[in-house]
Amino acid sequence: MKASDVVKQIQEAVGEAEKSGIKELQIPNLNAYLSNVLTTALEQERDGPSMTEAQATHQLEVWKAQLSAHSTMSVEMFKSAVEAGQTALKSAILINGGAAATVLAFAGNAITKGQILPGMPLLTHIGAALLWFMFGLSGAGIATGFRYLSQFAYNLSNGGAPRWKSAGTAGNIISICLGVGSFVAFFLGGMDAYHAIVLPAT
Repeated sequence: MKASDVVKQIQEAVGEAEKSGIKELQIPNLNAYLSNVLTTALEQERDGPSMTEAQATHQLEVWKAQLSAHSTMSVEMFKSAVEAGQTALKSAILINGGAAATVLAFAGNAITKGQILPGMPLLTHIGAALLWFMFGLSGAGIATGFRYLSQFAYNLSNGGAPRWKSAGTAGNIISICLGVGSFVAFFLGGMDAYHAIVLPAT
């Protein structure tokens, strides 16, 4: 309770007493009334200071600004996560596809020139490397499909359907696992190609 409110309340009480025909105020009654006003003011001060309209408006504007900043940051973080996942899958497709094309060109050139023959250990190891690259390429392609399916499920979950959100989460996890597996397949295929060329089996 503000000081002005206390004064107004006392003035209103005196005015009502005057209207009722009371010409003099008894000291004990006035003290009892003032004690009641003081008790009310102390309770309000203990509960916390009252907020003026300007303070409430300022607090609302601060809250709106914080909410807007948080929402913008969440959207940007989501966009960056989506773009990072898309870049990773594109990289997996590119490196596995390029490696497979390189191995095929190497094997085809070697066979054409008669340097190696079908069934030779070197060609067998190159074939194993090609198989790993194909696994990596397929995994990255399937991961891309699951990525878009998970986004589609997340969009449907905005209506409040929890099963679509669970489906989106599952699709996202599958996409991540396939993407990681694609890079692992590239590494294994690269190791097979290295052993085939640098350390040919006898």
